[in-house]
Amino acid sequence: MENKKARILFFDEEVSPILAWTYGLWQTNVIKVEEHSHMFCFSYKWLEDKDIKCISQIDFPARFKADPNDDTDVIKALWSLLDEADIVVGHNARGFDVKVAMGRFLVKGMTPPSPFKTIDTLTVARSRFKFASNRLGELCKELNIGDKSEETHSDLWYDCMHGNKESWDKMITYCKNDTYLLEQLYLKIRPYIFNHPNLAVISQHPDTCPKCGHDHFKSYGIRGLYRRLRCKKCGGWLRERLFDKDAIKNEELLRPTYVNEG
Repeated sequence: MENKKARILFFDEEVSPILAWTYGLWQTNVIKVEEHSHMFCFSYKWLEDKDIKCISQIDFPARFKADPNDDTDVIKALWSLLDEADIVVGHNARGFDVKVAMGRFLVKGMTPPSPFKTIDTLTVARSRFKFASNRLGELCKELNIGDKSEETHSDLWYDCMHGNKESWDKMITYCKNDTYLLEQLYLKIRPYIFNHPNLAVISQHPDTCPKCGHDHFKSYGIRGLYRRLRCKKCGGWLRERLFDKDAIKNEELLRPTYVNEG
């Protein structure tokens, strides 16, 4: 059977603010929206690839010069990547990144990309741990992974909207650093993701770790119909199904099937 490698994509988006009319600066009602948000850029990296890449509006200078709010080329590039992915990973991916992407696809009249599984590291952090903050930068700092770029939204985002080259360079660096931190956080917490998409199924190799695809384990004995194992690469727990009801009657050993545990 051919080994199909799961395509796992890490990505992070940066979007423009909404331009609107208001009478106040805090907890105020919007009178009129002049311009809705659009996507400045997104950074991405495939698992096991070395390079983090970023696609931004300034990669398409003719369109950006004609209309700084037209993110069509950026959105098309993101659609192609998501269409290729088996699994996408993001921090607040379910609440923000994936939803923003789908909204932009809809605005541009595009059909949805092919279905993929989503791993949201923010959701995992909230459900499995108790940290003082679940923000990407704070989590990575506490786990000694790294820290976010020292940029603020106010001036940098405004200057990018007006085509400032230095600000765009900072924006791209900021975005790429978030994707670097995202991958490192994912690898750190991966053993704790109890509902991780089953890579053994995706790769069509049921005798590999459902979290990382590795095939070396340490056994911790049999409980009922399962053997408990720990992956020697990622440290995640898994179960090997030994028998089904008919096989038990005939004392037949089935082909191992590994599933996540805890």
